[in-house]
Amino acid sequence: RELGLWNLFLPTKHPLPANLRHLGPYIPNLSVREYGVLCEIMGRSALAPEACNCSAPDTGNMEVLLQFGSPSQQTKWLGPLLDGRIRSAFLMTEPDVASSDATNIECQLTKIIDNNDNNQVKYVLNGRKWWSTGAMDPRCKVAIVLARMDYSHPSCRAELAGQASSKSKSKHGAHTMVVIPMDAPGVKLIRPLTVFGYDDAPHGHAEVALEDVELTSDAILLGEGRGFTIAQARLGPGRVHHCMRAVGLAARCYELMLERSMSRQTFGKFLCEHGNCQEMIADSATDVNMAPFMTLSCAA
Repeated sequence: RELGLWNLFLPTKHPLPANLRHLGPYIPNLSVREYGVLCEIMGRSALAPEACNCSAPDTGNMEVLLQFGSPSQQTKWLGPLLDGRIRSAFLMTEPDVASSDATNIECQLTKIIDNNDNNQVKYVLNGRKWWSTGAMDPRCKVAIVLARMDYSHPSCRAELAGQASSKSKSKHGAHTMVVIPMDAPGVKLIRPLTVFGYDDAPHGHAEVALEDVELTSDAILLGEGRGFTIAQARLGPGRVHHCMRAVGLAARCYELMLERSMSRQTFGKFLCEHGNCQEMIADSATDVNMAPFMTLSCAA
């Protein structure tokens, strides 16, 4: 941070609000492609993304809050995230559906109108998520959740019949994103999931149960039925940056492979002197050199 390598991901087309500008990037106006090059460098280290406050899923969540969050959501959550004081999670993937298509998400956000309290609106969130990266981190204080709108509560039938009908028929207008505190009643961390046997502590990839989590309208991002729009805006640049971090990691692995091939001997030869190993090294070199150009071409 003292070197100016902090919050480098922030998009140029969405400036920070005045009260948060002191937390902005110290190297401003980076394009998606330019930041992708830096992601490749940071990807070589497990520490670098967090040291620069450029870790996933925090970067994507901060972009969402910056682009779609209300002033109160930005003050409460975006500020601490930009300052590196807290971490966050993104809850989209579910165990029972093909979650690579966001329109399949089944976690329900039930709308309830209290006719006895000046028609105050509240929401109740129910569902189960998994592979929620970062949710196990003790510093994780907030999550953005994608859920399907549910207008089945009796209080909604009369007043929202037309609106609910139109939303339910629209495949891309049936979901909403909400911002929830991780310590909200009903949010339960079930277990950490593993990748190749590793639980990636302290961040972890959690299975999360959402059981009757009560929310107010202040938790809604952008508006009801706008979840798919936000998801696409979030995942677009995020895919480029995540791929470039993976490219950086692959390049480091390739270098370690070369070192190993020049220090390990079998059958009286170094591994790099065997024809089949040379072929694998050459294929790996081609892949490592090809991947960043393809990704950055997409970013451009």
